[in-house]
Amino acid sequence: MEIKEMNIYQKMAAITAELKAVEKSLTVQTTKTSSYKAVSERAILDAVKPLEEKYGVYSYPVSRDLLESHLVQTESIYEDAKGNKTTTPKTTYMTRIKTVYRFVNIDNPLDIVETTTFSEGIDTQDKGSGKAMTYADKYALMKSYKISTGEDVHEGTDAEELEKTKHSVFVVKQRCQEEYTRLIKKNMSTKDIAIALEMTEDEVKVLFTYFDIIDRFEKKLMAL
Repeated sequence: MEIKEMNIYQKMAAITAELKAVEKSLTVQTTKTSSYKAVSERAILDAVKPLEEKYGVYSYPVSRDLLESHLVQTESIYEDAKGNKTTTPKTTYMTRIKTVYRFVNIDNPLDIVETTTFSEGIDTQDKGSGKAMTYADKYALMKSYKISTGEDVHEGTDAEELEKTKHSVFVVKQRCQEEYTRLIKKNMSTKDIAIALEMTEDEVKVLFTYFDIIDRFEKKLMAL
């Protein structure tokens, strides 16, 4: 069959069949002594773009909805050897968005496929929204094209290291985010979730932010 005669599902299936595993080449430092491997957006785009061009598929985020956005003000207190204390204010930005990602058959622009992703971005500057968009687009491509990123976290890991990983603050955070997203997809509002947890919405928001505060605290403590 000629490529131009394929529908969008056939084109995406062909792209999926030709895509190779994308290596987790990005090292994300979680603490001074620990890190984990992740796949970068650039690696995904470099793998997908040539094949989308070959098969005549154009993909892009067709819409984004802001589900939640807030900032938390905290203070860091430093004490020198003489006992003098310095207080430094810090602002953490958190953004949660819903993205609809569209795949278009260039040879028949009305022939489309859409997928929905939910993502968060947390940053101590103003890059929270950018991180959320990058995460959403990357995972829309990864899941739609079934891109393998190599070894699973449970493979090649001994029991002791696995147990440590299970309790890593960022792994716990990821599990909480996944469960929170699952509830949002079930049409529970943030208010409903907070009530079920016997908390306020602000308390839930602050808890998510605390994961990053704990990480920064550990880095500073270990640097002393």
